[in-house]
Amino acid sequence: MPEPVSTTLLITAIAGTALSAYGQYKAGADQKAAFDYNAKVTEKETNQAEYDSRTRLRRLMSTQRSLYAKAGVDLSTGSPLLLLAETAGEGEREALSILEGGESSAALQRIAGRQAKTAGIIGAGSTLLTGIGTRGTNFFKKGRSPYIANRSQE
Repeated sequence: MPEPVSTTLLITAIAGTALSAYGQYKAGADQKAAFDYNAKVTEKETNQAEYDSRTRLRRLMSTQRSLYAKAGVDLSTGSPLLLLAETAGEGEREALSILEGGESSAALQRIAGRQAKTAGIIGAGSTLLTGIGTRGTNFFKKGRSPYIANRSQE
């Protein structure tokens, strides 16, 4: 019959290994959640920045049209039309650049989150396998467990 102290040590070692593995898994899951949250924040900030950029563009074009109209310039032909078209094009490129940058950043954050979760799972598995391997090696070493007393030798 195993000694109570040896059994307690074995159970404690197994529980410690399981707890450590769970901690690694949980850390990976928590990191993924943080990266996912950051990706959502980035998307919201990107959408706001894009909206702000388009609002500035509309105001600039409105100002341009007002100044041309005040000066009595025909906006439907020539340089004024070309300037308005150029302003619209530049504004659109800026808005799309903001959107693309934000989407890329959010996507990278989600990738980092998946990698953190995977690392947590691998770390947990490694801890479990190492713990089990160590206890198994100790058990089969010399045909007995270091945690359970071998009564035949007493």
